Amino acid sequence: MEVPNFEEILKQVKINFWLIGIPFKDSNIKIRYYLFLISLIIMLIAELSFIVCMVSTADLLEITLLVPCSCIGLLSLLKIMPIAIKRKKIFKLADCLDNLYRDILNNTRNVEIVGSKIVGLKKIITYFFVLNGVLIAVYNFSNLALMFYEYITNKEVKYHLSYAVIVPFNIEIFGTWFFVFVFSCMNGYICVVFYTTVDALYCIFTSHICHHFTLISEEIKCLDTNNGDKLRELVNNHQYILKLSEDLEDIFNLPNLFTVLLGSIEICALGFNLTMGTWSQLPGCVLFLVSVLLQILMMSYFGENITRESNGVGEATFLCKWYDMNKIEKQNILIIMTRSHKPAQLTAYKFSIISYASFMKIISTSWSYFTILKTVYKPDIK
Repeated sequence: MEVPNFEEILKQVKINFWLIGIPFKDSNIKIRYYLFLISLIIMLIAELSFIVCMVSTADLLEITLLVPCSCIGLLSLLKIMPIAIKRKKIFKLADCLDNLYRDILNNTRNVEIVGSKIVGLKKIITYFFVLNGVLIAVYNFSNLALMFYEYITNKEVKYHLSYAVIVPFNIEIFGTWFFVFVFSCMNGYICVVFYTTVDALYCIFTSHICHHFTLISEEIKCLDTNNGDKLRELVNNHQYILKLSEDLEDIFNLPNLFTVLLGSIEICALGFNLTMGTWSQLPGCVLFLVSVLLQILMMSYFGENITRESNGVGEATFLCKWYDMNKIEKQNILIIMTRSHKPAQLTAYKFSIISYASFMKIISTSWSYFTILKTVYKPDIK
C-alpha cells in the first residue's frame, strides 16, 4: 500500500486556494478573490430578488425549487470569508501537521496503524470533488438540453436560465440571455469551488489530528516499566495535539455553524421538490440532495472521530502497565488521564458539538420543516 505524502493529499485544496485568490504561504489576498465575492453577491441579490417577487404570486413548489440554489450560494459565501480571515492560522496549522506527518511516514509501525485511513481519506476527498463537479455540470447545462429538445419538437427557441434571477434588462434575446447564462454558470462554479475547498480542508486537517490521537493511544497501551521514560514525551505530544485541535476548532467553528443552520433548509426544500415536483426536476434534485447530505455527513463524521480518538487516549491509560511504574511515571499517566476528561471537540460556534448526534438533529429538523410544508401546500389544480 502506497501512502501519499502530505502535499499529495492537500494538492487539490492548494490548487483551489490559488484559484480562489488565497494562495498557500502567501499572506496577501489576490484581487480575484474580491472579484469572485462581488460576482457571487450580485448573483445572490438577483436570486433573492426573484424569490421575493414570486412569494405572493408563485406556487410554493416553485419557490422551494429556488431556495436550495440561493442557500448554497449564501453558504459558500459565509464559509469562505472566515477561512480567508484566518488564512494565516490555516497555513501555520498545515505546516505543523506536515511536520508531524513526516514523522509518521518515517515510522513503519505508524504507517501500518494509520496508513489505510490516510489512503481512504484521499479517496473520499477525490470522490467529493468529483460528485460536486458532476452536480454543477448538471445544474449549469441541463437547461441547454431542454432548449434543444424544445427546438426539435416545437421548432421554436425558448431561452432558459440555469438559475432563476431578476435582471434589469430583457433576456428574451440571445445576446443578453447568453451574458446572464454565462454569468450565472460561472457563479455556480465559484460556489462549488468555495464550499468544496473549505469542506475538504476541514476533513484533511481533522483526519490528521485524529491519526495523531490514535498513535498516542497505541504508544500508551504499549507502556511498561521498560519504556516508562517515554511518558514525559507522550504528555508533551498529547498537549501539542490538543493545542492543534483547539486551533482547528477556532478556524472551522463559524463555517460549521452556517452549515448546520442552512443544511436543514436545503434538505427540506430538496425533499419537498423530490416528493411533490415533476420528473424533470428529479436528476438535479437527487444530485443536489446527495451533495448536501454528504457535506453534512462528512462534517459530522470527522467531528465524531476527533472526539472519539481524543477520548481513546484516556482509555488507553487503563490498558498500559501503570501499576508497575514508579511514582513520577504514574503522575504523568494521571496528567494524560485527567486532560482526556475534556476531549477535543469541534462545534458549531459553541452552540452544538459536531457529531453523529448533530447530523441526526439536522435530519430531524429538516423533517419537521418538511411536514409543515406538506401540510400547508395546496397544489394548483388546472
